[in-house]
Amino acid sequence: MKNLKEPLELSAPLARRLAPQLCRKDPATGESCSWYHGFWQCLRLMELVVTPAHHAAFYQRALQSIPSGNGAPRVLISGAADYSMLAHVLAIYRERGVEPAVTVVDRCDTALYLNRWYAEHASAAVECSRSDILEYTASAPFDAVCTHSFLGQFVPDERIRLLTKWRQLLRPGGAVITANKVRATAGAEPAGFSPGQAQSFRAAVLHKAAALRAIWQADPAEIVLEAEVYMNELRPWPVRSREEIRQLFEACGLKVVELSDATHAPAAGRQTGASASPGSGDGVQIIATRL
Repeated sequence: MKNLKEPLELSAPLARRLAPQLCRKDPATGESCSWYHGFWQCLRLMELVVTPAHHAAFYQRALQSIPSGNGAPRVLISGAADYSMLAHVLAIYRERGVEPAVTVVDRCDTALYLNRWYAEHASAAVECSRSDILEYTASAPFDAVCTHSFLGQFVPDERIRLLTKWRQLLRPGGAVITANKVRATAGAEPAGFSPGQAQSFRAAVLHKAAALRAIWQADPAEIVLEAEVYMNELRPWPVRSREEIRQLFEACGLKVVELSDATHAPAAGRQTGASASPGSGDGVQIIATRL
């Protein structure tokens, strides 16, 4: 894993340029997710978001603990902001001389394009499926479902459907491996940026965008405008406690074998005091196996 370097300097401008064309549009409103998929890798370059890279040791340990039988390990990536999870899954298995069979499922063509792009960059094969994970079906079960910060994309009541689907897609003994933020002080509604968080985030973007101007060839003020849209649109549904996570997984037939603290991971935005994630909270790492 020491040699893993994601080519963000190449892919961030690519994502920003292609997202307005590729991101799925709401047929009723015409709105799309380009505000997210086009800007996410810019945020990564500015070191303002937490990604699988911040939990690399956890994903490595978790994936290496799962026996996959005689064939290639089958890994499902459920939801993809970009190719980061794919990059880590490939690197983890390749360190052991193993080539995994990876499937990426996402509703957005931008996310899938970036995964295909990275797979070609890494000389790997990947299967990409444009689908809502709740509707996705597979021809064979998976050894692992990997995701990152995905629970907040779902209304609490719908998470039961999500985890039930994950369980259906796993072989017996297969595992869900994920990391997520827990916001103990959050309410029941989607979380947004506080005025203070917005101010800090805006200032950090302006500062870092100037330093990275040559990469995306855009005026820093333009990047700040994209950050404003991102702040206005991003509204994750909070996960409020570890006990909530445990009860949810176990209610869906998944045995929680690890629910650990992730605060030891390097914190995005630590140097500036800014973060592209609204609200406060601690990261947790979860491994849950299918019974």
